[in-house]
Amino acid sequence: MPQPFHVPAEAPEVKVMQEAQRGGLKYRLMVDASGGPSGEVCQGYFYLYDGHTESMHRHNVTETISVVEGTGTAWLGAREITMRPGDSLFIPAGHMHGFAADEDMTLFFTFPTESFDQVGYEYGEAA
Repeated sequence: MPQPFHVPAEAPEVKVMQEAQRGGLKYRLMVDASGGPSGEVCQGYFYLYDGHTESMHRHNVTETISVVEGTGTAWLGAREITMRPGDSLFIPAGHMHGFAADEDMTLFFTFPTESFDQVGYEYGEAA
């Protein structure tokens, strides 16, 4: 049985994930099996900088996203949504989505899996 543990905000390193169209997407894993017990939950922060776009993609698992700070746009398939702090998205597995930041933007994500390594990414319209 997993035991409770504390993850200090500064402890997990910021990593860069290479994605299809524009450089790298920065992220910080807060709850992930690689850093301690996760109880089938993976959580962390994505950092999109002013003008950065995360390409349209889909995952093999459901995702939730909440805007912590900044503003931008989310695409859920062909639907375009203006995002601001406090907004959240539920994105079913297999659903195409992407993001663009109007200003520096921090997103909090959750995947129902033990580790970020188990989250599959498929980029592009053909995905």
